[in-house]
This record gives sequence, C-alpha cells and structure tokens, in this order.
Amino acid sequence: MVKKRTTGYLLQDAGLVLLLLCIGGAALAVGIVEEALKIEFVVMLMGTFLAILLAGFKLTGISVVTGAFEILLYTAYKLFSFFTYAREIEPICYVWIVLPLLSVGAMAAFIYGSRQTELENDVLKEQVEELVLVNSLTGLYNLRSLYIDLQKQVAYSERNHMTVSLMIVKLKFGQELKKVLSRRNFEALIQRMAVIITDAVRLEDRTYSLDNEGMVGVILTCDQENSKFVRDRIRANLEKKDAFAGIVERAIRVEVKIACLEYDEEKYGSDMILFKQKVENELQYDV
Repeated sequence: MVKKRTTGYLLQDAGLVLLLLCIGGAALAVGIVEEALKIEFVVMLMGTFLAILLAGFKLTGISVVTGAFEILLYTAYKLFSFFTYAREIEPICYVWIVLPLLSVGAMAAFIYGSRQTELENDVLKEQVEELVLVNSLTGLYNLRSLYIDLQKQVAYSERNHMTVSLMIVKLKFGQELKKVLSRRNFEALIQRMAVIITDAVRLEDRTYSLDNEGMVGVILTCDQENSKFVRDRIRANLEKKDAFAGIVERAIRVEVKIACLEYDEEKYGSDMILFKQKVENELQYDV
C-alpha cells in the first residue's frame, strides 16, 4: 500500500512539473516569436489549452484527439505555406508538433496520479471506519460493536443458562422530523434520544446507535416478557413533555416504535445479523 501511494504521488508530481514546463515553454515561444508568426502561435496556444482543459475534466480520449488534430492542422498549414508560397518554416515552429500532445500527456499523468491518491485515501477511510466501534454523533457503540457484543453475550448466556433479548427503538416519524428540523437540531434530537434511552435501561444493559437516523439497539439480559417493563419505561421517558425541550423554541413530540425478541439458538444459530433483522422487522407491528 505504501509503495502504491508513493507511486501515485510521484506520478502526480511528475505530471504537474511536466505540465508547468509545457505551459511555460508555450508561453515563452509566443513571447519570443517574431510578429509574423505571433497570431498562429497564439492560436496554437489556445488550442493546447483547450486540449489540457479536456484532459483536466478526465476526457482523455477527446483531449488526445483534439491535440492530435491540432498538430495535424498546423502541420498541413505549414507544409501548404512552404510548397505554395515558399514560406520558410522557422525552427521554433517545430515545438507545436510535440507540445500539444505532451501537455495532454502531462495533464493526464497528473490527473491519474491524483485519482490514485484519492482511491487510496478512500480505501484507508473505509478501513478506518470498519475498525471504529463508536458512533461519532451519539458517542454510543455502533452497529458493528452490537454484532460483536451480541455474539459474546449469547455465548456467555448459553454457558450460564441466561436469557438474552435484543430491543430496537426507532423514530416513528424520523423522515418528517428531518425535513422540519435543521440538521443541527435533528442531530441534537438524536443525541438527546440516545441519552434518554441509556438512562432508562439498567446498568448492565448496553445501548448502541445503529445509524444516524435515531435507531437505537439495546442488549437486554432478560426474557421477552420482562423486556416489556424496559419498553414501557423507554417510551414513557421519550414521550415526556419536556424530554426534548431546548432543541427548538416550540415543543417537540417524539414518538417511537419499539420491538424486542428473545434470542433462540434454534431459530438464529450464530447469525446475529439475521437476529437483528428479525427484531427490526417486528417494528412494523408496533403502531
């Protein structure tokens, strides 16, 4: 990975240096050429800039064709002038035979190196996100952590003949609230909701932020029957009149859907993702 990243940076730097040299050379040629050739040099410079611009927009094929067509037209024009009007071809004119395509190649190298760097950064970002176990918005453990802890808790409970249940709490009108509230206020609501749910469960029960839309998971060390007491307590605390006071000027009424299932080895085996999905499917019955 380090070698690939270094190659991407080197290619990007080499492309940039070569591009600057090409632009500088073209500008210098326009500056020192005699007045009789000034107009055609300016036209060639503009054509070269067009080809570079196309390459910058990652239209590499079109930019190469543009550069090649520019060279072809200029070569045909100079040969026509030479054979028809006996106009001498100045040595400086030969720079336009290579400069357009060389500039396009330099820009393509710079863009390719930059793209490689972006791809490598994206891969690194994904790898870091996979290792992160905490939701940055709420400070609670995230979905990945839920699966890990659920697997451990199930194994522990089986050895000690205990019961494990998974509860999921979801905003009933999350999308509507997201449209009405500003992003900052909606995030404040999600954070407050996470705090209220965490305070409503027992110390040994753990809460998890399953997304940034207000879905919270809770691993309970009790059966489904006893989980109803936790459900009622969470719902009552969330629906208190002043539960979300201070987020906006007017009062916010927050309603949630809550579902809970007791873990059953015969139904779910070691598939915690399936278990979580089954609990999530139960949310539709909480109306």
